[in-house]
Amino acid sequence: MARRPRLRAEPNPRGGSTMRAIDGDSHFMEPMDLFERYIDPAFRDRTVKMIRDAETGKATMLADNKPLKLRDVDQIMGLLTAYGEKEQGLNIGNFDRYLGYSKQWQDMDARVRFLDEEGFDKQVMYPSLGIVWEGEVEDPALADALCRAYNTWAFELVSSHKDRLFPAAHISIRDPQMAVREMERVAKLGARSIFVSSAPVRGHSFGHPEFDPIWAAAQSLDLAVGIHLVSHRNYTGSAWYKDPKPGLMYFTMSIIQDPRIALTTMVVDGVFERFPELRVATVEAMVGWVGEWIERLNYRYSYMGHTSQMKRPADEYFHRNIWISADPEERMFPYIVQFAGDERFFIGSDYPHAEGFVRPVEKARQQLASLPKASVDKILESNARDFYRF
Repeated sequence: MARRPRLRAEPNPRGGSTMRAIDGDSHFMEPMDLFERYIDPAFRDRTVKMIRDAETGKATMLADNKPLKLRDVDQIMGLLTAYGEKEQGLNIGNFDRYLGYSKQWQDMDARVRFLDEEGFDKQVMYPSLGIVWEGEVEDPALADALCRAYNTWAFELVSSHKDRLFPAAHISIRDPQMAVREMERVAKLGARSIFVSSAPVRGHSFGHPEFDPIWAAAQSLDLAVGIHLVSHRNYTGSAWYKDPKPGLMYFTMSIIQDPRIALTTMVVDGVFERFPELRVATVEAMVGWVGEWIERLNYRYSYMGHTSQMKRPADEYFHRNIWISADPEERMFPYIVQFAGDERFFIGSDYPHAEGFVRPVEKARQQLASLPKASVDKILESNARDFYRF
């Protein structure tokens, strides 16, 4: 692939040739015709697809026969596959706009070679197109059909590398009954985790009773829940700043807050009391906020706990039910680990997205060098294994 840097292999800290680190957040780059090929025929005329203007060549992405609110589809496709390009001095204005359409992204042998080069044993893979359409499809039945199509494709694609590559099954929570049915299906396909959009649904907390069947199914099926940011129109801060997507404010202070808030609603509204074995992580929302989050919730709980469904301070839920996916380059990372403990954090490369991190294992080791080796090993390996049940 064009301009793809060759990355150095990470030596195994335990000696020998066995790789142990876990990449807890990466992405597929789905082919644009995936949904047209895999969706239930009853929904094919409404599926996600791309069209181009015959005269201008401008691309438009459709869902339910309506244009998604994307300023520049080709630019978005570039963002989704420009891994390593910012490190070469490029920026959002001159990333390779057409690399995202390459069929090479569906080459899972190449993906495994990436793992080998980086020193990863296993990789969890979230969707890319799914984080684009999820916030704009209103019909629960169509959203469910799109999830089913994607999940079928994803598990087929990794079938020859089931010991290394693990799709996070896309689950729409718009209709809990449909969600549970699909969770039961993907569990039989070998799913270890589900991807849940951090976008609010009908203005309801994730702790609203209507979603309890989903959390009950995740607990009974032993599926980890990854709350991942998505693009949507009612993003946090949208009342303050209508930023053309993709923009600095939108990515830096808006949608990154959504997973944190979604998780907080689960704590405040008693989800972890009702489902004490549920495992939930925020994905692609960094770690620096965790210290303030624990302190603020614990402080307010001390005299306002009766206004919530919490039965214990937030740090107890954190140490029992919650994991955090970290950016390998976060300078605050070691300090948050020192404050909150070393058992609830893991790293993700975000490969192949532009904002992803080249040499993620190496960079995480550099950032965490002040911590004991046992703590670093937990963060690079065993914490993700505990969360994803590897």
